[in-house]
Amino acid sequence: MAVSSWLLILVSLALTFSHDSAAASLSKDASSLLAFKTSISLDPSHLLRSWNPSTPHCLWYGVHCDPVSRRVTSLTIPGKLNSPKPSQLAAFNFTPSDSVLVGSLPTSIGNLTKLRTLSLPHHLLSGEIPAAIRRLGSLQVLQLQGNNFSGAIPPQLRYLSSLRLLNLSYNALSEPIPDRLIGYQGRLSVIDLSNNQLSGALSIYKYGKCEFLNYLRLSNNFLVDDIPVEIGRCSNLRTLLLDGNIFEGLIPAEIGRISELEILDVSRNSLTGSLPNSLAHCRKLSVLVLTSLVDFGYYSSTVDGGSLVDVYRGEFNAFEGGIPSEILLLPNLKIFWAPRANLGGRLPDNWTDLCLLRVLNLGQNYFTGALPESMIMCRNLTFLDLSSNGLGGYLPSQLRVPCMEYFNVSRNSLSGVLPRFENGSCDSSLLSLGLDTDMLWGTEMNALLGGSSFVISHDFSWNSFFGPLPSFSVGDELVLANVNASFRLLLNNNKFNGSLPHELFSSCNQLQSFSVNMSANQLSGGIYVELLLNCLNLNDFEAVGNQIVGSIPPEIGSLKKLKRLELSKNRLSGSLPDQLGELKDLKRILLGENNLTGSIPAKFSQLTSLVVLDLSQNDLTGHIPATLANDAGLEILLLDHNKLSGEIPSSFSNLANLTQLDLSFNNLSGHIPRIQQLSNCDAFKGNYFLYSCPDQYSEPPARLPVPLEVQKRHGPSKLRSFTIAMAISASVVFSVLVVIVLVLILGKRKLSRLTSLRRKVVVTFVDAPTELTYDNVVGSTGNFSIRNLIGTGGFGSTYKAEVIPGFLVAVKRLSIGRFHGNEQFDAEIRTLGRIRHKNLVTLIGYHVSETEMFLVYNYLSGGNLETFIHDRSGQNADVYSFGVVLLELISGKKSLDPSFSEFGNGFNIVAWAKLLMKEGRSYELFRPELWESGPKENLLGMLRLASACTLESLSVRPLMKQVLEKLKQFHPEH
Repeated sequence: MAVSSWLLILVSLALTFSHDSAAASLSKDASSLLAFKTSISLDPSHLLRSWNPSTPHCLWYGVHCDPVSRRVTSLTIPGKLNSPKPSQLAAFNFTPSDSVLVGSLPTSIGNLTKLRTLSLPHHLLSGEIPAAIRRLGSLQVLQLQGNNFSGAIPPQLRYLSSLRLLNLSYNALSEPIPDRLIGYQGRLSVIDLSNNQLSGALSIYKYGKCEFLNYLRLSNNFLVDDIPVEIGRCSNLRTLLLDGNIFEGLIPAEIGRISELEILDVSRNSLTGSLPNSLAHCRKLSVLVLTSLVDFGYYSSTVDGGSLVDVYRGEFNAFEGGIPSEILLLPNLKIFWAPRANLGGRLPDNWTDLCLLRVLNLGQNYFTGALPESMIMCRNLTFLDLSSNGLGGYLPSQLRVPCMEYFNVSRNSLSGVLPRFENGSCDSSLLSLGLDTDMLWGTEMNALLGGSSFVISHDFSWNSFFGPLPSFSVGDELVLANVNASFRLLLNNNKFNGSLPHELFSSCNQLQSFSVNMSANQLSGGIYVELLLNCLNLNDFEAVGNQIVGSIPPEIGSLKKLKRLELSKNRLSGSLPDQLGELKDLKRILLGENNLTGSIPAKFSQLTSLVVLDLSQNDLTGHIPATLANDAGLEILLLDHNKLSGEIPSSFSNLANLTQLDLSFNNLSGHIPRIQQLSNCDAFKGNYFLYSCPDQYSEPPARLPVPLEVQKRHGPSKLRSFTIAMAISASVVFSVLVVIVLVLILGKRKLSRLTSLRRKVVVTFVDAPTELTYDNVVGSTGNFSIRNLIGTGGFGSTYKAEVIPGFLVAVKRLSIGRFHGNEQFDAEIRTLGRIRHKNLVTLIGYHVSETEMFLVYNYLSGGNLETFIHDRSGQNADVYSFGVVLLELISGKKSLDPSFSEFGNGFNIVAWAKLLMKEGRSYELFRPELWESGPKENLLGMLRLASACTLESLSVRPLMKQVLEKLKQFHPEH
C-alpha cells in the first residue's frame, strides 16, 4: 500500500507539473500572437477579430496548434488586396473586401518556438524581417511574399535547418543575398527571392551539397557579376530562374551537371559568349529562355496572387555563334525562347518524329540557309517565330502552319509560290504545357499580338513570295476550342500577283474577326463581291500599293465589323458607295491615290468612330459635306488634289481632335474657318478662290501655337533626383551615375507621365540638326538591331547610328526597368545637356516615354567609343572628373561657379567643398530641395565619396569599380 500511495503521489505531481508547464507555454504563445496583433495598424476586414484573451488562442483565425501540447505550429493568414497596391497608405481608402494587414512583423514572433509554418503572403507588412526569426528552429515554411518588407534578408535564415520553403518575393528587400543561404545546409527545396531590390554577386556555398534544392527563383533584382559555377552542385534543381538581373559573362558550363533541370531562364541580363554544349546534358530540360523582349512575370498572377510585372526591362544578352544542334534536339524540349539573342548559323536538319517542341522563338537573329525539311517532324509546334533573319529558299509544303496559333517568317529572303498548307487535325490543347510555361508563353504572345483575346496570327510579310494567293485556313480545332478566336493574316511586301481571290479564308465567318494585309504586292483585278460576302467578320482590309481596279462594291456595307479599309495607291474608279457610311465601327478609310470620282457621300457623317479619312489625289467633285464635322473623333482629314468646290464648312472649327488637315489643290472658295490646333497655311494652297491665309475674317486663335516642348511638372516632391542620363566616356562612369538614380529616388515613384512625352519626340540641345527626330534615330539604328550594337551594359545598350549622311551619333537605349522613376527627369536631363567637360562626350538629345528611353550623344570615331563602352573594369576611368561632376550635381553649381569669385582666382568647386567640410558646414553644399528630401546620411556619404575622388594624390583615389561598389551601399529609406 505504501508503494501504491507513493506512485499515486508521483503521478499526481507529474500531471500537475505537466499542466503548469503547458499553461506557461500557452500563455507565452498567446502573448506572442497578441504582440503581433498590436503591431498591426490597419485591419480593414477584421481578420484578427477573434484574437482576444477570452478565447483560447488555438481557436484564433489562422492559428493552428499541436493537439497535445497546445503550442502554436502554424500561423497562416493569406492576404488579398482587391485594389492596386497603394503607394501611400495614409491616402488609401481600404474597403472591407481588402483582406490585408498593415503593420510590421515584431521580434516576439521568435517566441513561437514550435512554429512550423509562418505564412503571411500579400499583406502590407513593412519594415525589416526580424532577426529573431532565427529562434524558430522547427520552421519548415516561411512565406512572406507580396508585402513591403525592406532592408536585408536576415542572414540567420541559413541556420534554420528544418526550413523547406522560403518565399520572400515581391517585397523591397535590398543588399546582397546572405552568404551560405543557398546551398549551405538544411533541406531547403524552394527559394523564391524574386522581384526585390537585391544587389551584389550571387553566392552559392561551394562546400555544400545543395542536394535538396529543386526550385530557385531570383528574377527581377539587381544581381551582378557572373552566374556562379557552383550552381552546378545543385544537381536536383528543376527550375532555375535568373532573369531580369545584371549578370554578365558566360552561361556557366556547369549548369550541364544539373541532371534534373527542367526550366531555365537567363533572359534580360548582360550575358555574352557562346551557348555551352553541356546544356545538352540536361536531358529533362523542357523550357529554355535565353532572351525576352517583353517583361512578363509567370507565377505572379497565379501563385503569388499579385498582378503581372508592370515594368519594362530591356534585353541585353548578346550571345555569340549558333545553337548547338544537340540542345534544340533535346528529347523533352518544349519551349526554346531566344528572340534577338545575336545567334546565327543554320537550323538543324535532323529533327525526327520524337520532336516535342511546341514553342520556338528565334526571331531577330542571324540564321541563314533554308528552312530544313525535317522541321515538319515537329508536329506539336503551335508557336514558330523565325522573323527578321536571313533565311532563304522555299517553305516546306507539309509544315503544319494551319495548326499554329502564331507563325511568323516575316523579314527574311524566302521566295517561291506560297503552298496551300495541309490542314489535317490539330491539337486543341495549345497551352497545355503546365503553369510555368503557360504564363511565360501566353503573356509575351499577348503582348506581341496586342490583346488578351485568342488571336491566331500568320505572318508571311517582307519576303519575296510570288504567284497567286492561295486559300488560307486554320485548324478547325483551334476555332472550335476558342469561341472568341480571331485571325490575322499578313502578306504585305512580297511579290504576289494575279487577281484577288473569290475566297481568301475558308473559315472566316466562324471567327470573331479576320484581318488581312496584302499591301505592297502586284495584285490586280477587281474586288469580288464573294470575297466580301464570304467574310462578313472582316475587321481590317489592307491592300495599299497594288494594281486593283474597278469600283468598291456596295456590298461592302455588309461588313458591319470593318474597322480599317486601306486601299490607297491602286487603280480604283467609280464613286464612293453610300453603304460605307453605314459601318459604325470604321476608324480608318484610306483611299488616296486612286481614280475615284463623284462626291463625298453625305452618309460619311454617320461614321462616328472615324479617326482617319484619306481621299486625296482622286477626281472627287462636289462640295465637302458640312456634316463631316459630326465625326467628332476625326484626327486626320486629307482631301487634297481633287476637284472639290464650294466653301470649307465652318463646322470644321468644331473638330477639336483634328491634328492634320489638307485641302490643298482643289477648287474651294470663300473664307477659311478657324481650325482648332492648326495654323499651317499649306493645307489650303492651290485653291485660287479661297481668301488668303491667314484669313482676317476668321476669328483668330486664342493663342499662337508653340513648339512642342517637354515641360516640367511641379509636384509635391522637393527631391531633384539624379537621373543621370548622359553619355560618358567610360560606360563604368555612366553606370555609376545611373546608380545615383537608384540611390536618391524616392522608393517606387513612377516616371512622370508627361503629356508631351507621350508623343514620339526627341528633345534636343544646342547644335542638333532638325533631322534628329524619333523616327530617324530609331530607323538609323535599324530599330535597335544588333547589327548596329557597339556596346552593352547592365543599364542599357549603345548603338551606332547615321541619322543623316555624315552625321554619326551614339544612341544609348536605357532599360526602363532599371529605374524606379522620378518626377523631374526632364529638368535634370536638360541640366545635364548643358554640361561640357573634357572627359564627357556631348549629350545631344534624349527621348523618354512610358516604354522607351534613350540618349543621343556624339560619336567618337576611330573606335574610341567602343573601347570605352567595353571597358567595364573602370581602371582607366577618370575618377577625379567623376568627383567633380558629382559635386556639380549635388550642389547645382558649376566647377568654376561665379559665386566662387569672392575666394579669389582659381578657386573651384573642389576647394569649396573641402572648405565647407572642414568648417562643419557640409549641409550648405547641397541644393536646399535635395537636402530637405534626404536621406541625409546618404547625401553626406556621397559628399565624402566625391571628396575621396578629388584627392590631390592619385595613389589614394579609389578606383571606379570601388566607387560603384560604394554607391551600391547607399539605399533610400523610403
